[in-house]
Amino acid sequence: MRRRDDGAAGQSLVEFAFIFPIITLLAFGFIDIGRAVFTFNTVTSAARDAARVAAVNQIDPASGPWLCLENRPVENVNSPQWTFRGCALTASKALGVASSDVTVSYAAPPGTTLTCSSGALTVGCIVSVTVVAHYTAITPVAGRLIGPMTMTSTSSMPIERLFP
Repeated sequence: MRRRDDGAAGQSLVEFAFIFPIITLLAFGFIDIGRAVFTFNTVTSAARDAARVAAVNQIDPASGPWLCLENRPVENVNSPQWTFRGCALTASKALGVASSDVTVSYAAPPGTTLTCSSGALTVGCIVSVTVVAHYTAITPVAGRLIGPMTMTSTSSMPIERLFP
């Protein structure tokens, strides 16, 4: 039976010291990729939710609170229970999206002569809601390489009814 060399234990420790930073960097890199995918999916979902609400409710109060109580009817136009901005903010609450990061625009469908501005909407106009979120990697190496990123998603739907 061979006897183990005294340098073998030290060699394993040195090999581990070389490999550990690489394994740690890969682990945090996977976490950063997961956070980036989560951010993108959340922004996309928030834009889709807001566009769905804007297709039936075009109320956009100048100041908050912007609510998203979809199971309650809008009883007072000056204090609506749900708005597209409120639903976008609710869906992206985990990201800290501000109300200024949610924008809406109206446009006529291609090939039509509809008038589609925020003062003169008609059924069939296309409403587009854009939600913007800011992402910063937590890994210092990735944070320096890619820097902070702005993730934007736009969702469009035709207006189904005019309200108010």
